[in-house]
Amino acid sequence: MINCFHNHPAFINAFAARVAEYKVKNWDHVLFSFHGLPLRQINKVHPGQDCSQCRCKTATIKEGQFCYQAACYETARLIAEKAGLTVNDYSVTFQSRLTKNWMSPFTDEILIQKAQAGLKNILVVAPSFVTDCLETKVEIEEEYSLLFRKHGGEQLQLVESLNDHDSWIEGLYQIISTTFHS
Repeated sequence: MINCFHNHPAFINAFAARVAEYKVKNWDHVLFSFHGLPLRQINKVHPGQDCSQCRCKTATIKEGQFCYQAACYETARLIAEKAGLTVNDYSVTFQSRLTKNWMSPFTDEILIQKAQAGLKNILVVAPSFVTDCLETKVEIEEEYSLLFRKHGGEQLQLVESLNDHDSWIEGLYQIISTTFHS
């Protein structure tokens, strides 16, 4: 069993290679949209600490090694850096919420804000999944794309996931090799 690989160089390199295919500099903004979780789940990892005040949004922290929120922000930072993005070029958001008591900022709300601010073309990366997920494809490519255009945006593009991309097959081999040969 492989526990975590959200920050493994092979995973980051594979996603950065996939993102590079979409020529990130041609987009007004990049959203890293992760699948959300209820806040009560996130708070269980940090008993006695308010996760909304956690430094994990801007830095890798030791106490966040088992925190999904920390993993999401670290993954986005690492892929963004590898793809040549600055902190102003991208945002981290969370999708697929059931209530307001889920991780935020919410992808749909940020897309509306970006469209209303005059951004016309947004690239969305969903690194929570190594294969295309039907829920994410429908939610982002159809529902959020329509929402984005309704509020003034023009093009919303979801980056295809790693699937069977050569860089991911090689990356997966590296992850397995380093995990079981260490």
